[in-house]
Amino acid sequence: MNLQRQVGLNVRRLRLSRKMPQEHLAFDAKMSLKYLSGIECGKCNPSLKKLGAIAAVFKVSAAELFVPVSERDIPKRLPRGKNVHHQGRKAKKRKRG
Repeated sequence: MNLQRQVGLNVRRLRLSRKMPQEHLAFDAKMSLKYLSGIECGKCNPSLKKLGAIAAVFKVSAAELFVPVSERDIPKRLPRGKNVHHQGRKAKKRKRG
């Protein structure tokens, strides 16, 4: 497994264990949501400064982000809230007459 993917899995594991949405982590670590998502997916290569910011939010050492972890040890996702019932619905097209 490559190092980018390992860091991403650890960020996701720490975030989900604290039941923190990506938006909150991105805001606290002063990065964009798209960049954080790329880190968690293993597509973006985070700088040491950004890794330090993420570790500071979780109050762990930066070395903990490099600890080997399996994908099976990570929960799939956070439970959905009540206000997201509209997600996933197809937009209805209006007929013009």
